[in-house]
Amino acid sequence: MRARDFWRDLGWLVVLVITFAAPLTLDAAGRLTYFTSLCIWLIPILYAWPLFHRATAAGGNAPRRALRWSVAAIVVLGIALDFVFGHVILQFDARECQPDAPRSYVWCLPAFGGAVVPVEELLFYAMGPIAMVLVYVCADYEWLSHYHRTPTENQLTSRLLQLSPGIAATGIAGLLAAGVFVAVTGRVPAYYLFLLAGALLPAMFLYRCIASLVNWPAFALTALYVIITSIVWEVTLAVPRGWWGYRKEAMILEIGTWSAPGRPFPIEAAFVWLCAPFSSLLLYEFVRAFHAHRKSTREALLGPR
Repeated sequence: MRARDFWRDLGWLVVLVITFAAPLTLDAAGRLTYFTSLCIWLIPILYAWPLFHRATAAGGNAPRRALRWSVAAIVVLGIALDFVFGHVILQFDARECQPDAPRSYVWCLPAFGGAVVPVEELLFYAMGPIAMVLVYVCADYEWLSHYHRTPTENQLTSRLLQLSPGIAATGIAGLLAAGVFVAVTGRVPAYYLFLLAGALLPAMFLYRCIASLVNWPAFALTALYVIITSIVWEVTLAVPRGWWGYRKEAMILEIGTWSAPGRPFPIEAAFVWLCAPFSSLLLYEFVRAFHAHRKSTREALLGPR
């Protein structure tokens, strides 16, 4: 087998091995920090970026705009989580911001409530969704292209924003469950409520029309990639080293197996591993469909007057 054929067929497997081997090797060499651990997201980006451009070359600028919008949405949610609600949900060790700290962050930024947020968080929120969408697009156009979907004539003329009764009912049930939790425990599950709003609210209006455009096997592959990466990166490396933590009073349930002494790992954090790719890919397909739509902006989103 020629090297080009090998790389085309098994390059993804080589990259996957390197992706997980790189931070573990840095750890063995004593060079692993929050900043250097971000290579676990950077390596897949470097591999998938040329594939993304090659696969979407015939699709015009719509897939690339869709990538930018989906990444921007996750970055905004991440900034809101860290800088606005972070003092309620998350905790970063301010001592790690000192220049002489043994595992100091590269740089720290002030946030609401007197908290601090390392700049590595912003890098993660930029690279994470890029990696997710690139893996999805490569699977959609290359590895699982049999399941690729293009907008139908009806989708190109009907409105894109439609209320999904099923997801709306799920959201209402989720709010009721949160109310019961508050009544029983006296604690407000802030992290859970943030995810409920950030994940279900957009899906409530996007899913009904966009679901038929999503390559669901490609989404399953992307979700599996995110779950495995997060188990290695967050559970195995980050939590034991205290790069960030979660406030116990803001969580619903602690996963004991993945928690370290004094550093509880909430079930909400594991739920993010599904919410993030779901929201990113739903928005990616929405923007792609919007740019292919044949009506005006208002009619494309809301339908005719």
